[in-house]
Amino acid sequence: MIRVVSKIATVSACLSLAGCGYLFGDQGLFPSQNDSYKKADEQPLLVLPEGVVSDHVDEVYAIPDIDNAYVSPGKFEAPRPEPLLAAAAADAVRIQKLGDETWALVNVAPGQLWPQIRSFLASANWPVAFVDPRTGLIDTAYLPLKEDDREARFRFRVERGVQRGTSELHVTHMYQVPEDEWPAVSDDFEIESDVLKSVAQFIANSTEEASVSMIADRSISSGGKLRVVEVSVNEAYLEVELPFDRAWASVQIGIENSGFAIDDLNRSEGIFYVTYQGEPEEEGGSWFGWLFSDDDNPLIGRVFTVQVASVDGGVQRVSLDPATPEAIPERGQPMLLSILKGNIN
Repeated sequence: MIRVVSKIATVSACLSLAGCGYLFGDQGLFPSQNDSYKKADEQPLLVLPEGVVSDHVDEVYAIPDIDNAYVSPGKFEAPRPEPLLAAAAADAVRIQKLGDETWALVNVAPGQLWPQIRSFLASANWPVAFVDPRTGLIDTAYLPLKEDDREARFRFRVERGVQRGTSELHVTHMYQVPEDEWPAVSDDFEIESDVLKSVAQFIANSTEEASVSMIADRSISSGGKLRVVEVSVNEAYLEVELPFDRAWASVQIGIENSGFAIDDLNRSEGIFYVTYQGEPEEEGGSWFGWLFSDDDNPLIGRVFTVQVASVDGGVQRVSLDPATPEAIPERGQPMLLSILKGNIN
């Protein structure tokens, strides 16, 4: 608070002096009505001399690819924008578990999570043997363990989360062996769990820190694990970059948090049979408030099938279709799918 008041006082003093005119105006620090940026020309990318490696040269503000390439050929009304973060991801850090796999879901981008992992290792005095922000890997050196004669080391792997602006943290534990190669799974799941919980607690207590690793953010955050593919104004599907087991579990949670009731399911066929019950009431209106003029949403009570089908081992296609031939309102299916997308994590 003292620093903020001090800054305000300094600016106020400057404004009272004629010599502070450089703060405003077309050439000032805070230009008013200056639209020169609108007239700026797009410049070509930097070209390096022959033989100079350009791996570390990248655009600071790269324009992301557009997932939804479909554009309606006729007149249309812009739908309500998708939420920046899933409603289910309100907690800063959550421990997730599926079978023998455990990870931390962190409600910050990979570029913000990366320096927090480095801070944890520094505060714990754990020496670091290998760091690669482009692949999201940090390996510790071998450390002595309490009540254990063997030494062990840990690998921290930061990945982008399913939802935009989220990250996943995976920890692997390994005892010292002659081969010195990382195992596919931890040598001791209990030790892995203890370390993951300790790091998660550290992150939860330091979420206000604003430091960001631009290299990690550009490399790890590129692309996305969840994409909407629009076929037409009335048809869309999701692509989820996860193994089937995890995609199935994530979609099931998304369905339950999106106003659907699960009537039945067939995991071997990858199908959920669901009934849409409507969105929970919230301030600011529902997703369908712009689509229907009255309080009767014709989609409420309708039965749908949600299918999770493998495109390949690491990508699943999630489709949502009416279970009956009765037509649904225009744009209804893509909007229901958007609601589901916002709750998959």
